[in-house]
Amino acid sequence: MNKIFEIKINDKKYKVRDGDTVLEVAKKNKLHIPTLCYHPDLLPNGNCRLCLVEAILKDNLSLVSACSTKVVPDLKIKLDTPKVKRIRRINLEMLLSDHIKKCDSCNWHDNCELKKLAKDFGIKESRFSERRRKFKIDCKTPSMLWDSSKCIECGNCLSSCKEISGMDNIETQYRGSSIIFGPKGGRSFAETNCVFCGQCILRCPSGSLQEKSEVNQVKKFLARKMGQIAVAQLAPSTRYSIGELFGLSPGENLEKKLVASLRKIGFDYVLDVNVGVDIVAIEEAEEFIERFESKKRLPIFTACCPAWVRYVEIFHHELISQLTTTKSPVHCLASATKSYFSKKIKINPKKIKIVSIVPCVANKFESTLPELRFGKRPEIDFVLTVRETARLLKSKNINLAEEDEVEFDSPFGQATGAGVISGASGGVMESVLRTVVAKLSGGEITKLQFNEVRGLGGVKEAIVDIDDQNIEVAVVSGLANASRLLKDMKSGVKRYNYVEVMACPGGCLGGGGQPIPTTGEIREKRRATYYSDDEIKPLRRVHENQDLMKMYEALDAKPLSDRAKRLFHRGFIKRKVK
Repeated sequence: MNKIFEIKINDKKYKVRDGDTVLEVAKKNKLHIPTLCYHPDLLPNGNCRLCLVEAILKDNLSLVSACSTKVVPDLKIKLDTPKVKRIRRINLEMLLSDHIKKCDSCNWHDNCELKKLAKDFGIKESRFSERRRKFKIDCKTPSMLWDSSKCIECGNCLSSCKEISGMDNIETQYRGSSIIFGPKGGRSFAETNCVFCGQCILRCPSGSLQEKSEVNQVKKFLARKMGQIAVAQLAPSTRYSIGELFGLSPGENLEKKLVASLRKIGFDYVLDVNVGVDIVAIEEAEEFIERFESKKRLPIFTACCPAWVRYVEIFHHELISQLTTTKSPVHCLASATKSYFSKKIKINPKKIKIVSIVPCVANKFESTLPELRFGKRPEIDFVLTVRETARLLKSKNINLAEEDEVEFDSPFGQATGAGVISGASGGVMESVLRTVVAKLSGGEITKLQFNEVRGLGGVKEAIVDIDDQNIEVAVVSGLANASRLLKDMKSGVKRYNYVEVMACPGGCLGGGGQPIPTTGEIREKRRATYYSDDEIKPLRRVHENQDLMKMYEALDAKPLSDRAKRLFHRGFIKRKVK
C-alpha cells in the first residue's frame, strides 16, 4: 500500500500518495497547470515544458516539470510565480513558432490544445519566426493526414504507437533545425506498417495528425444527389459520444436527435448499424459452433475491427485462417442495404450511396478494400468519424442538443441489445455467446450477461460452462495487449477457444475517430450507458430476432449458407511487412 503524506502547493497542505506526480495531485485537487504533451493514457515525457512549477525541497529551489516529478515528503510547490509564468510563456511561443498557423482552414480548430493555450496566455503572434513553412503534407493513406508543419514535438504520437498499439511506426526526425515526429523510415504513413487505429490522432494536441476528412465530399454529394439515394448508417458507439462535441455529457444516447439532424441535411434514410451487429452475431455464432464442434481452426478470432485485421494480415499470417470470415458490422449492414433494402424500395443498388458514421479511422481504409465491394462498386461510399460528423452538422448550423427526436428508418425491423453493447470491449463476444450458449445447450441455458468479459481491462478471460463442455475465451483491447497475449498463446501459456480483439482501448468507445479528449474516465461514462440500454431492450439475443430471420428468408438465405457467405463474409490477404 502506498504511503500517504502531506506536501504544500501554494502554501496549502494536500494529502498525497507515494508515487503520485505533482500534476496528478494538482488535477485531483482542481488546481490548474497548463500542459500539451501530457495525456493520462500515456507515460509522462515532459517534452512541452509548459507544466513547469517551482519546487522547494530542503531549501533547494528548482524548476521541474509537474507531469514527471514525483511527490516526496516535505515538498513545497509554487504553481504560478512570475518566473514560472514568464518561462511558460516563452516555451509556448517557441512551440507556436514550430507550428504553422492555418487555423482558418484547419479541421482541428475545435480540438487544438495549442490554440486554446495561446488564447489563455493572450498570445496572438509568436516573437520567434516560423520554421516549417516548406514542410509537406502526407495524405497517401485513406485514413490519415499528416501535416508535419503543425508538429510541436510533444511526442504523443510516438508514445501512443508504442504504448497502446505496441508498434513502431513513428520516429523522431530532423528537418534542418527542426525536430518532428513522423512515419518511420519514409515520407508517408503508406510506407509503414501502420494499421490506422488512429490512437496517435486522438492524442495529437495541434492537428499535425488528423483523420483524412471526407466532409467536403459528403457535402457535395448531398447538394447534388442526381437521382441517387443518400443513406447514412450510424454505428453503435457514435450516438453515445457525439453529444460531447455539442457540450453534452459522455454517454448520452442521442440517436434520435442524430437521425433528425441527418435527415435535415439531406439524407433520405438513416439506418442503425445495430442491425449489422445482429448479422455479425448470428453469422459468427454459427461459424464458432461449426469450428468448435469440429475442433478445426481454433481458436477463432473476431474480425470486426479493421485495424486488428490489418495487423494480422501484416504480422501474423499464421492466424489468418483462424479469423472469423464474417465482415464488420458496417459492411454487413451495407451489403444488406444494397441487396435486401434496395429491393424493398425498388431502387437499383447502383443508385444507393452509403455514408458510414463511425468512431473508427481504420474503417476509412477498410471501405477501400477490393474484397469489400458490392459488384464492382464499394459497399460503403463515404466514411465519417464522430468528429467529422459533428463538423458536418455544425457547418449546416445544426445544434444537436436542440434537435427533435426521430426514429431510425427500420426496413430490417428492430435490432437487439447485442448491437448496443458491441461498441464496448467484450460486447461483440457477449452478443455471440448469448446465441452460442443457447444453441449448444438446446435452449436450456438462457444466460444473457457475461460480466467476466465486460469492463475496460486490457485483457479479460472467462470460462463459459455448457453442460459438460467448456468454452475458454479472452477479450483484448489495445494492440499492445494483443501482442503480449499472442506470445503467451504461442508459447502454450494460454489456451482459448474464442478471442475478441479490438485495437483501441475499451473497444470502439475509445476509437481513433472519437471526440477529443478521450480518457479512461470518459470511456467509462460512455460504456456504462451501453449496458443500461441493453437491459431495457425487448430482445437481447439475435437468434430470437424474427425481423432478422425475415430478412434472411427474403434473401433466400440462412446464416452461414452459401448466399449468406457471399453477402456477409469476406476473405483476407497476406500483406508484406514494410
